[in-house]
Amino acid sequence: MECPICGAELLYHDKFGRLAAHQDGKALGEIYKCPNGESQDGTCASELFHVVGSFYLYLDDGVLREGYPC
Repeated sequence: MECPICGAELLYHDKFGRLAAHQDGKALGEIYKCPNGESQDGTCASELFHVVGSFYLYLDDGVLREGYPC
C-alpha cells in the first residue's frame, strides 16, 4: 500500500478494534505509518498529522484514511 501523499510504501503498524480482554476481540481495522512522514524531514506532509505519518483503514470498506483512528 502506498502513501497517498508521497508515494512511499506504507508500513503496517498495528490493528484496532474491540481488542481489550473484556471485549469480543474483533479487529475493525489496521494502522499504517509512512516512513517519510515519521522521519519529519519534509519529504511527506503526513509529518504534520496529529499522530505523525499515520494512516488507517477499516477492514469492511478498505478505504485508506489520513490520521489515526479515535
